Amino acid sequence: MNESSLEQVLELCLRAGSVMLKNGAETSRVEETIVRIGQSFGCRTVHSFATPTGLFVSMADSEREKTRMLRITGTSTINLSKVHEVNDLSRRCASGTVTLADLAVELNRIDRVPYTYRLRYQHLAAAVSSGAFAVLFGGSLPEFLVGAVCGWLSNSAWGMIGDRMPTFLRTFFAALVGVVMAVIGVKYSFATHTEAAILGAVIPLVPGVAVTNSVRDLMAGELLSGVARAADAALTAFAIAVAVALVLTVALRGVVIQ
Repeated sequence: MNESSLEQVLELCLRAGSVMLKNGAETSRVEETIVRIGQSFGCRTVHSFATPTGLFVSMADSEREKTRMLRITGTSTINLSKVHEVNDLSRRCASGTVTLADLAVELNRIDRVPYTYRLRYQHLAAAVSSGAFAVLFGGSLPEFLVGAVCGWLSNSAWGMIGDRMPTFLRTFFAALVGVVMAVIGVKYSFATHTEAAILGAVIPLVPGVAVTNSVRDLMAGELLSGVARAADAALTAFAIAVAVALVLTVALRGVVIQ
Protein backbone atom coordinates (compact mmCIF):
# COMPACT_ATOMS: atom_id res chain seq x y z
CA MET A 1 0.00 0.00 0.00
CA ASN A 2 1.45 3.37 -1.02
CA GLU A 3 1.12 6.61 0.93
CA SER A 4 -1.78 8.01 -1.09
CA SER A 5 -3.78 4.80 -0.68
CA LEU A 6 -3.22 4.83 3.07
CA GLU A 7 -4.33 8.45 3.23
CA GLN A 8 -7.45 7.64 1.21
CA VAL A 9 -8.37 4.71 3.44
CA LEU A 10 -7.90 6.89 6.52
CA GLU A 11 -10.08 9.65 5.05
CA LEU A 12 -12.87 7.22 4.15
CA CYS A 13 -12.77 5.60 7.58
CA LEU A 14 -13.19 9.02 9.19
CA ARG A 15 -16.07 9.75 6.82
CA ALA A 16 -17.79 6.47 7.69
CA GLY A 17 -17.40 7.09 11.42
CA SER A 18 -18.69 10.64 11.07
CA VAL A 19 -21.85 9.51 9.25
CA MET A 20 -22.54 6.91 11.93
CA LEU A 21 -21.96 9.23 14.89
CA LYS A 22 -24.13 11.99 13.43
CA ASN A 23 -27.00 9.56 12.96
CA GLY A 24 -27.16 8.00 16.41
CA ALA A 25 -24.68 5.09 16.43
CA GLU A 26 -23.01 4.05 19.66
CA THR A 27 -19.26 4.65 19.76
CA SER A 28 -18.30 0.98 20.14
CA ARG A 29 -20.04 0.21 16.84
CA VAL A 30 -18.30 3.15 15.16
CA GLU A 31 -14.88 1.98 16.32
CA GLU A 32 -15.55 -1.59 15.18
CA THR A 33 -16.69 -0.38 11.74
CA ILE A 34 -13.58 1.78 11.26
CA VAL A 35 -11.27 -1.09 12.22
CA ARG A 36 -13.09 -3.47 9.86
CA ILE A 37 -12.83 -1.06 6.91
CA GLY A 38 -9.15 -0.27 7.55
CA GLN A 39 -8.09 -3.91 7.83
CA SER A 40 -10.09 -4.91 4.75
CA PHE A 41 -7.98 -2.55 2.61
CA GLY A 42 -4.61 -3.86 3.77
CA CYS A 43 -3.77 -1.84 6.89
CA ARG A 44 -1.61 -3.87 9.27
CA THR A 45 -2.85 -2.10 12.40
CA VAL A 46 -5.87 0.11 12.92
CA HIS A 47 -6.62 1.99 16.12
CA SER A 48 -9.82 3.96 16.55
CA PHE A 49 -11.13 6.07 19.41
CA ALA A 50 -14.58 7.62 19.07
CA THR A 51 -16.43 10.08 21.27
CA PRO A 52 -19.77 11.79 20.59
CA THR A 53 -17.87 14.91 19.47
CA GLY A 54 -14.69 13.57 17.89
CA LEU A 55 -12.93 10.75 16.05
CA PHE A 56 -9.27 9.72 16.40
CA VAL A 57 -7.95 7.13 13.94
CA SER A 58 -4.46 5.75 13.47
CA MET A 59 -3.49 3.35 10.66
CA ALA A 60 -0.26 1.69 9.65
CA ASP A 61 0.94 -0.59 6.89
CA SER A 62 4.34 -2.29 6.74
CA GLU A 63 6.25 0.97 6.09
CA ARG A 64 4.36 4.02 7.40
CA GLU A 65 1.77 5.18 9.90
CA LYS A 66 -0.77 7.99 9.72
CA THR A 67 -2.98 9.52 12.40
CA ARG A 68 -5.91 11.87 11.93
CA MET A 69 -8.65 13.35 14.03
CA LEU A 70 -12.05 14.68 13.03
CA ARG A 71 -14.21 17.03 15.07
CA ILE A 72 -17.90 16.11 15.01
CA THR A 73 -19.92 19.32 14.97
CA GLY A 74 -23.56 20.20 14.52
CA THR A 75 -26.72 18.75 16.02
CA SER A 76 -26.93 14.98 15.82
CA THR A 77 -30.01 13.40 14.29
CA ILE A 78 -31.44 9.93 14.67
CA ASN A 79 -31.46 7.97 11.42
CA LEU A 80 -30.63 4.37 12.22
CA SER A 81 -31.12 3.30 8.62
CA LYS A 82 -27.91 5.20 7.73
CA VAL A 83 -26.11 3.50 10.61
CA HIS A 84 -27.24 0.13 9.28
CA GLU A 85 -26.16 0.98 5.72
CA VAL A 86 -22.64 2.01 6.77
CA ASN A 87 -22.37 -1.07 8.96
CA ASP A 88 -23.43 -3.28 6.07
CA LEU A 89 -20.98 -1.48 3.77
CA SER A 90 -18.13 -2.27 6.15
CA ARG A 91 -19.04 -5.96 6.05
CA ARG A 92 -19.02 -5.89 2.26
CA CYS A 93 -15.59 -4.27 2.40
CA ALA A 94 -14.38 -7.11 4.63
CA SER A 95 -15.71 -9.67 2.15
CA GLY A 96 -13.72 -8.02 -0.67
CA THR A 97 -16.68 -6.99 -2.84
CA VAL A 98 -16.17 -3.22 -2.45
CA THR A 99 -13.25 -1.18 -3.80
CA LEU A 100 -11.99 2.13 -2.44
CA ALA A 101 -13.75 3.99 -5.25
CA ASP A 102 -17.00 2.13 -4.52
CA LEU A 103 -16.64 2.93 -0.81
CA ALA A 104 -16.29 6.65 -1.50
CA VAL A 105 -19.33 6.68 -3.78
CA GLU A 106 -21.46 4.71 -1.32
CA LEU A 107 -20.52 6.90 1.65
CA ASN A 108 -21.43 10.03 -0.32
CA ARG A 109 -24.77 8.48 -1.26
CA ILE A 110 -25.58 7.40 2.31
CA ASP A 111 -24.62 10.79 3.73
CA ARG A 112 -26.81 12.69 1.27
CA VAL A 113 -29.84 10.41 1.15
CA PRO A 114 -32.93 11.97 2.77
CA TYR A 115 -34.91 10.35 5.54
CA THR A 116 -36.72 7.15 4.60
CA TYR A 117 -40.02 8.69 5.61
CA ARG A 118 -41.30 12.10 4.59
CA LEU A 119 -41.70 14.85 7.16
CA ARG A 120 -45.47 14.53 7.34
CA TYR A 121 -45.14 10.83 8.16
CA GLN A 122 -42.65 11.62 10.91
CA HIS A 123 -45.10 14.11 12.42
CA LEU A 124 -47.90 11.58 12.10
CA ALA A 125 -45.82 8.94 13.90
CA ALA A 126 -45.03 11.46 16.66
CA ALA A 127 -48.73 12.27 17.02
CA VAL A 128 -49.83 8.63 17.23
CA SER A 129 -47.10 7.70 19.73
CA SER A 130 -47.88 10.76 21.86
CA GLY A 131 -51.57 9.88 21.96
CA ALA A 132 -50.76 6.26 22.79
CA PHE A 133 -48.51 7.25 25.68
CA ALA A 134 -51.20 9.60 26.99
CA VAL A 135 -53.54 6.59 27.19
CA LEU A 136 -50.78 4.45 28.71
CA PHE A 137 -50.36 6.95 31.54
CA GLY A 138 -54.01 6.88 32.51
CA GLY A 139 -55.80 8.89 29.84
CA SER A 140 -58.70 7.95 27.61
CA LEU A 141 -59.88 9.00 24.15
CA PRO A 142 -59.91 12.79 24.90
CA GLU A 143 -56.34 12.57 26.25
CA PHE A 144 -55.33 10.54 23.21
CA LEU A 145 -56.56 13.30 20.90
CA VAL A 146 -55.05 16.16 22.95
CA GLY A 147 -51.77 14.27 23.41
CA ALA A 148 -51.59 13.51 19.69
CA VAL A 149 -52.11 17.15 18.70
CA CYS A 150 -49.62 18.41 21.29
CA GLY A 151 -47.03 15.78 20.36
CA TRP A 152 -47.38 16.78 16.72
CA LEU A 153 -46.86 20.44 17.70
CA SER A 154 -43.78 19.62 19.82
CA ASN A 155 -42.22 17.59 17.03
CA SER A 156 -43.01 20.30 14.48
CA ALA A 157 -41.53 23.02 16.71
CA TRP A 158 -38.37 20.94 17.16
CA GLY A 159 -37.96 20.65 13.41
CA MET A 160 -38.77 24.29 12.70
CA ILE A 161 -36.22 25.59 15.22
CA GLY A 162 -33.50 23.45 13.65
CA ASP A 163 -29.87 24.27 14.39
CA ARG A 164 -30.54 27.95 15.06
CA MET A 165 -30.43 27.26 18.82
CA PRO A 166 -28.39 25.01 21.11
CA THR A 167 -29.99 21.65 21.83
CA PHE A 168 -31.04 22.66 25.35
CA LEU A 169 -32.97 25.73 24.17
CA ARG A 170 -34.33 23.88 21.16
CA THR A 171 -35.76 21.17 23.43
CA PHE A 172 -37.03 23.73 25.93
CA PHE A 173 -39.02 25.76 23.40
CA ALA A 174 -40.37 22.66 21.64
CA ALA A 175 -41.55 21.25 24.97
CA LEU A 176 -42.97 24.64 25.91
CA VAL A 177 -45.17 24.68 22.81
CA GLY A 178 -46.54 21.21 23.44
CA VAL A 179 -47.13 21.65 27.18
CA VAL A 180 -48.87 25.02 26.74
CA MET A 181 -51.27 23.48 24.24
CA ALA A 182 -51.87 20.51 26.56
CA VAL A 183 -52.76 22.83 29.45
CA ILE A 184 -55.04 24.85 27.17
CA GLY A 185 -56.72 21.62 26.06
CA VAL A 186 -57.38 20.67 29.68
CA LYS A 187 -58.59 24.17 30.59
CA TYR A 188 -61.20 24.15 27.84
CA SER A 189 -62.30 20.61 28.73
CA PHE A 190 -61.00 18.89 25.62
CA ALA A 191 -59.33 16.55 28.13
CA THR A 192 -59.53 16.01 31.89
CA HIS A 193 -56.29 14.21 32.77
CA THR A 194 -53.61 16.91 32.91
CA GLU A 195 -50.64 14.60 33.56
CA ALA A 196 -51.50 12.24 30.72
CA ALA A 197 -51.94 15.11 28.23
CA ILE A 198 -48.62 16.69 29.23
CA LEU A 199 -46.75 13.39 29.06
CA GLY A 200 -48.13 12.80 25.60
CA ALA A 201 -46.98 16.27 24.54
CA VAL A 202 -43.33 15.75 25.50
CA ILE A 203 -42.87 12.11 24.42
CA PRO A 204 -41.34 13.01 20.98
CA LEU A 205 -38.59 14.95 22.78
CA VAL A 206 -37.59 12.26 25.28
CA PRO A 207 -33.94 11.22 24.62
CA GLY A 208 -34.55 7.49 24.38
CA VAL A 209 -31.79 6.72 21.87
CA ALA A 210 -29.24 8.75 23.85
CA VAL A 211 -30.04 6.81 27.03
CA THR A 212 -29.88 3.47 25.21
CA ASN A 213 -26.54 4.30 23.57
CA SER A 214 -25.19 5.54 26.89
CA VAL A 215 -25.98 2.23 28.59
CA ARG A 216 -24.58 0.23 25.67
CA ASP A 217 -21.35 2.26 25.67
CA LEU A 218 -20.96 1.84 29.43
CA MET A 219 -21.55 -1.90 29.17
CA ALA A 220 -18.96 -2.07 26.36
CA GLY A 221 -16.40 -0.32 28.57
CA GLU A 222 -16.57 3.01 26.72
CA LEU A 223 -16.73 5.04 29.92
CA LEU A 224 -15.99 8.46 28.42
CA SER A 225 -18.61 8.18 25.68
CA GLY A 226 -21.13 6.53 27.99
CA VAL A 227 -20.90 9.30 30.57
CA ALA A 228 -20.97 11.99 27.87
CA ARG A 229 -24.14 10.56 26.31
CA ALA A 230 -25.74 10.18 29.73
CA ALA A 231 -24.98 13.84 30.47
CA ASP A 232 -26.50 14.86 27.13
CA ALA A 233 -29.64 12.83 27.87
CA ALA A 234 -29.88 14.32 31.37
CA LEU A 235 -29.58 17.85 29.97
CA THR A 236 -32.35 17.15 27.46
CA ALA A 237 -34.57 15.74 30.21
CA PHE A 238 -33.83 18.79 32.35
CA ALA A 239 -34.89 21.10 29.51
CA ILE A 240 -38.21 19.24 29.24
CA ALA A 241 -38.69 19.39 33.01
CA VAL A 242 -38.03 23.13 33.10
CA ALA A 243 -40.60 23.74 30.36
CA VAL A 244 -43.22 21.63 32.15
CA ALA A 245 -42.53 23.27 35.52
CA LEU A 246 -42.70 26.77 34.05
CA VAL A 247 -46.04 26.17 32.30
CA LEU A 248 -47.60 24.47 35.32
CA THR A 249 -46.43 27.24 37.64
CA VAL A 250 -48.00 29.90 35.44
CA ALA A 251 -51.14 27.80 34.96
CA LEU A 252 -51.63 27.16 38.66
CA ARG A 253 -51.23 30.84 39.46
CA GLY A 254 -53.38 32.30 36.71
CA VAL A 255 -55.54 29.52 35.30
CA VAL A 256 -57.76 27.03 37.05
CA ILE A 257 -57.07 23.55 35.67
CA GLN A 258 -60.05 21.26 35.86
